[in-house]
This record gives sequence, structure tokens and C-alpha cells, in this order.
Amino acid sequence: MQKLTILNSKEIKLIKEQLLEHFGVFFEGDYAFLQNEKNKLFMINRDLGKIDLAKLRIDKLGLYVAERNEGVLRLSREGAQRLVLEARKKKLPVKNIVELSETEVKDYFLGQDLEKELGGVNRFVLLAYKKDILGCARYKEGKILNFLPKIHRGEVIV
Repeated sequence: MQKLTILNSKEIKLIKEQLLEHFGVFFEGDYAFLQNEKNKLFMINRDLGKIDLAKLRIDKLGLYVAERNEGVLRLSREGAQRLVLEARKKKLPVKNIVELSETEVKDYFLGQDLEKELGGVNRFVLLAYKKDILGCARYKEGKILNFLPKIHRGEVIV
């Protein structure tokens, strides 16, 4: 059983500021955020946040949306998809979306880093192919570093 901590409004404000800075949008709605011992963030309905988790044996709760390491927030695949979906519904612009070609998508799903020049600033980017959001990756020194978990890797039909 993992230990989940409900984030307070100050911690949520920091997450919101990071997402707004990197992507220009934040998760809209009445959500609570939980963090486990491995610094993974989960988003749940705020009403579930009122439950005393210490009295329950819970393995997982909510949608895994991001991971926080050393003050840096990296969206999960599902978190990236949810963030962009909400932005598209409200017709809000999303920053740092990188459109991949068919060849790049195939290389990405094989676990390879992608050589792509996006400017000199190291940052997190959202990867897209046509209208699909594939996930979040770090852009550093002319490369998009692949964070795709091995379970999701393999040959992809595009």
C-alpha cells in the first residue's frame, strides 16, 4: 500500500504556475491532487479528497498526471492528453506542442531520442501527431529525450 498525501493550496498553486509557464494552461475543474512517496501526482474529484485515506488500504487513486522531481514537473502521457483536451474544449492556446512526422512517431515508439531543432531553450514539450497527444518529453540541446515507458513502446501503425 502506498502513502498518498493530499496537496495543500500552496503546493497546487506552484503546480499551476509551472503548467501555465510551460504550456499556458492548467487543469480546470474542482480537483484535488495527491502525491505518493515516489513524487507522482494524481488528480481526483475534490469530493474524494475529503475521505480519510489513512483508514483505507488503497493501491491507486485518481488519474496519474505528473511527476515532481527537484521542483520540476513532468506530465505523464495521460496528464498531457487531459491538459490538451481541456484546453481544446475551451479553445485555449497551448504552448510548447511539437508536431511529429510519421517517421518521428515510429522512432519515438521504439524508444529513441529524436533529433529536432526547437530553439536554444531547454524545456518540456508536448508531443503531437496530427490531433493526438503522445505525451510529454524534455527538449535539451537539439534532442527530444524519450520518456515513454517500456510498456508503451513497440512498433506503431501510423
